[in-house]
Amino acid sequence: MNYLAKGKWIVLILFATMAGAGCALFAVGAGVVGGVGGAEYVHGELKQSYAVPMEKAWNASLATVDELKMKTAEKWTDNLDQNRVIKGKTEEGRNFQIALEAISKDVTMVKVRIDTFGDEVYSKKIQEGVAKNLKK
Repeated sequence: MNYLAKGKWIVLILFATMAGAGCALFAVGAGVVGGVGGAEYVHGELKQSYAVPMEKAWNASLATVDELKMKTAEKWTDNLDQNRVIKGKTEEGRNFQIALEAISKDVTMVKVRIDTFGDEVYSKKIQEGVAKNLKK
């Protein structure tokens, strides 16, 4: 096989791999009712946008905290009601923070962090609880 033919196959394989990765990301996002895009776990924080107003996402987040028996130590809202935060301890005594950001009037980003460096599994559990409570 000559070098030109090998190069075409490598490009074809790379393209197919990248196209498949995009579909997987879309499938993850499609699984969340009310989700705008796929969940993103970056630097210990799991982010998910929901097609709901801030107040509805806030109530769903508070309900999730109660359901998971997490203890709230602090809740705050900024002056423009564009950002809200819930901080406290999980049932196991780990620190958590749920930060909500109004992307628009009808889209809210929910960001979850466990401890300093994050815990993707526990963060997903919280995001799944928020998504479930948004259906109510």
